Amino acid sequence: MSPHNQAAVRSRTFCCCIPVRAGVILLSILGILGGTTVAAVGIVSLKKSAGAEKSMIIQIVVYILLAVISFLGLIGGIGRKLLCVRIYFGMLVFHLAFSVGGGIFAIWRVFQDSPNYIKECLLGKEADKDALKTCEAGASLLKGLMITVFILFWALETWACIIVHHYTKQLEEEEATRSVVKDTEAW
Repeated sequence: MSPHNQAAVRSRTFCCCIPVRAGVILLSILGILGGTTVAAVGIVSLKKSAGAEKSMIIQIVVYILLAVISFLGLIGGIGRKLLCVRIYFGMLVFHLAFSVGGGIFAIWRVFQDSPNYIKECLLGKEADKDALKTCEAGASLLKGLMITVFILFWALETWACIIVHHYTKQLEEEEATRSVVKDTEAW
């Protein structure tokens, strides 16, 4: 096939100038590193999570799943493999939905377990009003941080889904262009 016969496919970008392919590769690497790190921390913390074991196990599974599907995205991004990128996109959307459900459950558990955190924080200092205020402030800070981290992660993962979707569309166009060029060369 001669280079002048091949039709050009518009390379999609995000953040004004970064190619979506580079984004998919970077997001995949971040997913592998982040997923394994959070899962490992979760596994280590599991013994200390009295009352919240179920939500911790759900989050560990979510992040192990993220690492596995990110590896598939890395293969698809590096190799320009449409099928791998499509599967990565579908699994990423599923992971986002699963993460939102698991995160809501984890947040609910933190709110339910807040009195236990405060009681553990006080450890016999119930009469000390300053200690009570400090423990309540710590519990409130934990709730706020947890909600903020989950919302930030969900926003980033939604953005990742958009980037991967754009790369899927670009690969579909490249594949369609290749098949049109092959058809016209047959004449």
